[in-house]
Amino acid sequence: MAFWLLTIVSVATHFLTTYGAVKSPIVIVPGLAGSRIDARLNKTTVPHELCDKTSDWYPLWVNIEDLIPYVIECWVANMKLVYDRETGNWTDPAGVYTRIPGFGNTSTIEYLDPSLNEVGAYFNVFVSEMAKEGYVPGESIRGAPYDWRFTPVDRPEYFTQLRLLIEDTYKTNGNRKVTLVAHSLGCLQTLYFLNDVVADSWKSLYVASFIPIAGPWAGAANSMRGYASGYNLKIPILSAHDMRPVQRSAPSSAWLMPTPRDWSSEPIVVTSTKNYTVNDYEAFFADIDFPIGFDVWKNVSNVTQSLAFPDVTLHCIYGANVSTVAQVVYAAGDFPNGDPTSLYGNGDGTVNEESLVLCNNWKGDASHDVTTRIFPNINHFDMVSDLSVIDYVKTIVLS
Repeated sequence: MAFWLLTIVSVATHFLTTYGAVKSPIVIVPGLAGSRIDARLNKTTVPHELCDKTSDWYPLWVNIEDLIPYVIECWVANMKLVYDRETGNWTDPAGVYTRIPGFGNTSTIEYLDPSLNEVGAYFNVFVSEMAKEGYVPGESIRGAPYDWRFTPVDRPEYFTQLRLLIEDTYKTNGNRKVTLVAHSLGCLQTLYFLNDVVADSWKSLYVASFIPIAGPWAGAANSMRGYASGYNLKIPILSAHDMRPVQRSAPSSAWLMPTPRDWSSEPIVVTSTKNYTVNDYEAFFADIDFPIGFDVWKNVSNVTQSLAFPDVTLHCIYGANVSTVAQVVYAAGDFPNGDPTSLYGNGDGTVNEESLVLCNNWKGDASHDVTTRIFPNINHFDMVSDLSVIDYVKTIVLS
């Protein structure tokens, strides 16, 4: 009798130790530029003598040492993708091989450049705060990094990995449904996954809820500046002009263009000779001397354009009352290569209000389980490390 009692106590203790207060394990889908990219080189040509032709695996994104003047030319040559207009496919440059490290763990999304934690910090506060509630990195809280240069149609294999990760997280946490936490571009990636990859029966079994944070549901105005003259992602040492070829070559940039369905007809790009709205993309790409951009935009614009409800419990989190680029104005002769002046509207500092609030459209149907929570005065990139946001997430996953 004592033996069986001890066995029962042992099993119960193991269960409580393993799962603690965790009610729902978490899988995190990071945002634009929020996953590390490793590269290995075997090239025949390079921009100049400081660039390596061959290498073992090394961090391509992000490594601050690669972003300094002159050396950054090597980085751009390795980072920018190559477009095949015949097939519509994007690939790494010849002799460049890439991989996304850390899938299933959280370390590579906690710090993007571990050599400079303060610069590369991302989900570190979120993970550490959840660990205080009993979450174990790599077990009950896991990361699903991806190559953020691509759209879902470019890398469908990622969603097979994501599905298997969610299933494994469910099973290894006592068959507890998984909460999907996504940030920024990761919100669109997760929406595509829920609407276009997995069945309703699968979602009912494995998904507890979806928590999108700062979702750019209808894109962002600043993406047009990225195509025209470049955008440095608010990294001080990174030149916008150096970043432009990388942004132009990433199909995800086209995916984040403001959607004509949801945007006003006000000009987003203003020049001395012509203005460009969401209805002028063909002319815009032609005038910045990047006509294939319009082809790419047409290919990706419908990926999540319908914004169909994903048929899971949804907790939308977004910011407000932060000055956000709504229009860029180029002086005479500066378009597209000069630095524009920015005019601002409401949003979270990166994504415009028009885009963030679209979560509310799903609340119009009584059959949809949707809540929205606005956090004023919190910047887009700070949302996942802000303690008030994290505390709110805790109320969802621990209830």
